[in-house]
Amino acid sequence: MTITLPNYILENKELYQIISDDKILVSKSTIYKKDKLFLRNSMHIAILLINGGKTLHLKNSDISIDTTDILYLSQGNYFMSEIIGDKNGYESILVFFDDEYVFNFIKRYNITVDTVKQIDVLPLKRDDFINTCIGTINKYFEKSIENSIDLVKLKLDEIFLYSLSKDKEKFSAFLNKIIQTKSSRIKYILEENLDIINSVDDMCKLTRLNSKALRKEMNRLYNQNPKEWLDKKRLSLAITLLKNTQKSVSQIATSCGYSSVSWFIIQFKKYYKMTPLLYREQKVRE
Repeated sequence: MTITLPNYILENKELYQIISDDKILVSKSTIYKKDKLFLRNSMHIAILLINGGKTLHLKNSDISIDTTDILYLSQGNYFMSEIIGDKNGYESILVFFDDEYVFNFIKRYNITVDTVKQIDVLPLKRDDFINTCIGTINKYFEKSIENSIDLVKLKLDEIFLYSLSKDKEKFSAFLNKIIQTKSSRIKYILEENLDIINSVDDMCKLTRLNSKALRKEMNRLYNQNPKEWLDKKRLSLAITLLKNTQKSVSQIATSCGYSSVSWFIIQFKKYYKMTPLLYREQKVRE
């Protein structure tokens, strides 16, 4: 099972303490359910550990963090998360923020991002200042405070500004990654997560757009409605796998995000007027 964040958190609010608005979402949990979780993030994340440690297995590297680190991940990362050490003593805060929050932050503090570099995963060391900010955010979960989301935003601004002052080159590169990929964000998210998209509703959850906004964006990007795009994209991937791999039809159906082999075959025949196996056999003979 692959979990998308923060969608999973919003769908399981009983497991988390949440402070949020339409720009950021902050969650806290001490509940541990599985040894390893396969995760994809639909917003940018700052991971703040209160107790314990965690290892993230990314596409090209592994990163281990503990209470001496802060980890920034840009939207769209796909990783496996594993708690290390005493799982009963694990406690973390996840801060999710969107593109608009980052652009407002840059404008608010008149920040110049003078770098061509882009970093989508950024671990930084914490110090007493950062720990104090995190401790304050943690207290907002312990007490019911009016306008707590605004107070969290102020602390997040402080953490961002301090990260920028501690390592301007790297944090600027992280901000630049967000700036440079904003215009293609929806396209990137959808194409990178095709294997877990089974419906237009899944597309809405991943992109965090309602159905009307998604349709408008898909028409702008592809001149197609969401369902047309999804059908063609999945079948295009199926053609590639049929031609270039020895995967079974069942495996290909799963890889392309179909919930059943029979439905995959029906859709394939609708577009190509033959079954996937017959298509493969014809291509082998050519």
